[in-house]
Amino acid sequence: MEVRAEPEDGETRTQVDTTGPEGHLTADVEGLALYYAKDGTGYLLASSQGNSRFVVYERGGDNAYVGTFRLVADEEAEVDAVSGTDGIDVTSFPLGDAFPEGVFVAQDNLNITPAENQNFKLASWGAIANAFDPPLTVDTSWDPRLIGAKQ
Repeated sequence: MEVRAEPEDGETRTQVDTTGPEGHLTADVEGLALYYAKDGTGYLLASSQGNSRFVVYERGGDNAYVGTFRLVADEEAEVDAVSGTDGIDVTSFPLGDAFPEGVFVAQDNLNITPAENQNFKLASWGAIANAFDPPLTVDTSWDPRLIGAKQ
């Protein structure tokens, strides 16, 4: 469901997607995040816990489905895939040399390499964006420290 954030927007709700065969999500949906870009554009991301994937929608308009991705294992780095996530976040803001195009963060419920408790996996937004065809927007101009100010 989409619920507008501004008080003058009222209480109208719009369904963006659904779980099951007609939708792009597999229950439970355990996290939503906004990727901010210029002029109110960007993406709405949803965590599809049942299939350990992340679904991308346009932030504006009718929140059109863009695509789906997952964070896979990197055996060389001894990092397992994300599974059973309970939450996500994303920022377009550059975070130093490691994440100059922003970062996507996902809680990982099960760790098998090595067997550990839950943790968080970080992935370069630029790498995620470039995995799509055509690539997703990478816009580092939005500064989350200025929320409420004109950007």
